[in-house]
Amino acid sequence: MAVVGAGGFIGARLTETLTMAGVPAAPVTRATPAVANGRPAPALRGARVIFYLASTVNPALAERHPERVAADHAAFTGLLAALRRTGDRPALILTSSAGAVYAPHGTPPYAETDPLGPASAYGRAKVGLERALFDARDAVRPIVVRIANAYGPGQRTGTMQGVVGHWLEAAAAGLPLRLYGPSEARRDYVFVDDVVEALLHARHLVHRLPEGGAPEVFNIGSGVPVSLGELAGLVAAALGREPRVERLPARGFDRRDVWFDVRRAREVLGWRPRTSLPDGLRRTWLTLTEATASTGPVR
Repeated sequence: MAVVGAGGFIGARLTETLTMAGVPAAPVTRATPAVANGRPAPALRGARVIFYLASTVNPALAERHPERVAADHAAFTGLLAALRRTGDRPALILTSSAGAVYAPHGTPPYAETDPLGPASAYGRAKVGLERALFDARDAVRPIVVRIANAYGPGQRTGTMQGVVGHWLEAAAAGLPLRLYGPSEARRDYVFVDDVVEALLHARHLVHRLPEGGAPEVFNIGSGVPVSLGELAGLVAAALGREPRVERLPARGFDRRDVWFDVRRAREVLGWRPRTSLPDGLRRTWLTLTEATASTGPVR
C-alpha cells in the first residue's frame, strides 16, 4: 500500500492512521517522486492499493496558473503510464473535488450519477484527472472519491483553500472572518477523520473490483447543507465569543449551493460520517489553540 501526497493535509492524516493501525503504507511526497526514469518509485512497486492525493493546485491557483494544472495532469498520467509497464494493476484511489465537478445547473444534493460540468478551471482539472484514470483501466483498478469541503486539525491555510481553517486561524490571530459571497450560500463540510475512514473503507474494494470493470465513484461529505451564515454562528460557538465578520464579493470560482448525496458510500462502502460540524469545529479549534499556546500566535 502507498500514499502519494503523504505530506498533504489528508494524505498525512491517512498515513498516520494507517501506521497507527499497523498497516504498512509507503509514503510518497514531493521529496520522493512517484516516477523515476519512466518506472514507478520503489515504494509503489508491488503495492496492491495506491492512494493518490498529490494535486498541487487549488481553485485560486488553477485560475491564475494553467501551467500548474498541466504539470499536475502530466504527473498523474506519467504515473499511470509507469504503472501500465509493470502489469501489476493495483487499485488506484484518486481523491477528487465533489464541490467542483458537477454541472452547476443541477439541483443539490448532487449524486454520483449527476452530470459533470465544471464551471471553473479547478473543476476542469479534477475532471481531467478522473477521465485519465478511467482511461487507464488496463493499468489500474480505478476508484474516485469526490470529497466535499474537508476541514480539521492540520489543515494548511496557505493553500488559500478551506474556509473553516482560514476562519479559525483568523480568529486565533484576532482578525475578522472573511465571508465571500452571500451568507445564505450553502455548502457541505466533512471532518478529516471521516474522510480518512472513507478512504480506508474504499481500499477494501480491491477484492471486489473485476478486471476491466467500470470505475467506482463515491461522494464523501456530510450530506447536510450549511449556509455560510450558519457556519459563522457555529464557529462563534466553538470560540465562545462572537468574531468580527468581513463581507466580501463572491469569487469567480465560488459555487452558490453545493452539497452531496452520500448514500452510495453508505450502501457500498459501509461508511457514514461520524463527526458533527459543531464537534469537528470544537476539536479543530482546541488543537489550534493548544498549538498557538506552545508556539505563539498564528501569523
